[in-house]
Amino acid sequence: MTKPLDGVRVLDLTRLLPGGVCTLLLADLGADVVKIEDPSGGDYARWMPPLVDGQSVFFRMNNRDKRSAVLDLKHPQGAAVLRRLAARADVLVEGFRPGVMARLGCDYDALRAVNPRLVYCSISGWGADGPYRERSGHDLNYVAVAGLIGAMETPQVLGGQVGDLAGAYLALAGILAALFERERTGAGRQVDVSLFEAALPFALHAWTEAVALGTAGGQGTLTGGLACYNVYRTADGAAVTLAALEPKFWSNFCAAVGRPDWTADYLLPERQPALKAEVAALFASRPLAEWRALLDAADCCFAAANPPGAVADDPHIQARGLMGVGADGATWMRSPLWPGGAFTPGPVPGYGEHTRQVLTEAGYTDAEIEALAAAGVVK
Repeated sequence: MTKPLDGVRVLDLTRLLPGGVCTLLLADLGADVVKIEDPSGGDYARWMPPLVDGQSVFFRMNNRDKRSAVLDLKHPQGAAVLRRLAARADVLVEGFRPGVMARLGCDYDALRAVNPRLVYCSISGWGADGPYRERSGHDLNYVAVAGLIGAMETPQVLGGQVGDLAGAYLALAGILAALFERERTGAGRQVDVSLFEAALPFALHAWTEAVALGTAGGQGTLTGGLACYNVYRTADGAAVTLAALEPKFWSNFCAAVGRPDWTADYLLPERQPALKAEVAALFASRPLAEWRALLDAADCCFAAANPPGAVADDPHIQARGLMGVGADGATWMRSPLWPGGAFTPGPVPGYGEHTRQVLTEAGYTDAEIEALAAAGVVK
């Protein structure tokens, strides 16, 4: 079966989550992704516990269907090898801090000189410029500055990596747009992705509301301030979500639980403290199974909060074939871009498994490859 990106060659210089997910999505679309790893251990994610057969489950999740080549970009000859690989590539994705690739002699201008059609995607924490560009950071820092932590009633670590994964999808969108543009113009371009900026739109509603009201924010319309849009605990301690914002959904909920007196003026700010307490007491009066039996069919925007270990068992996820565990024990999630139909995840590359193959494809002879290996340029 042909895929949209069949024949597209991607050089992946990234580590950890954002770049790995971006290039995984490209691989799912048919691209040939070559993961360029350094000789001191490669992608940090390879060795992060928990391990299966000596390899990180996180690495296995994000790096199937790729190839791995080991190249020392800090070696005097390393940049020359990368430029040769880039000459026949369509896309390069790197995740270093701004300025690192320039110091290595492999920034966009250097690689564009050998391949004007190259789409060059840089993923960094804070972006290519601005006062934070040199700062270290992880997802928790990005969502904090973006306002997502401060928007919560009780500031805490989020349940997922918002900036990292939004950044992966933003990079994917930028790369696909650049490839589409290249079809018209024949020229590549640089795509600059900031993980912080990828997180920022998730706080847009809370920020807009705070500006309009002239407040600092927190406990807003969609961040815990409303009884009809909140998280509650059942009698057996399970978490459930109610998102009955519209009158029809709230009316359906009130009818199902026998509280028609709650329907009037349910969005008034002054009603919220007492109404939230009443709804919380109601949910705490029955176990989860009873609430599911009552509300799943009530059309009131009700859903139980799946713990992570139970997500893949959800009947909707199973019906759409979105997640699973391969024969090698590696968990996988298929690209949400292409749900439905049979899906067989490809193998996870061993560290440097394809170095010789990738160099041969770039025109290096066996003797040249052996010389590079002897010099420590490749492994």
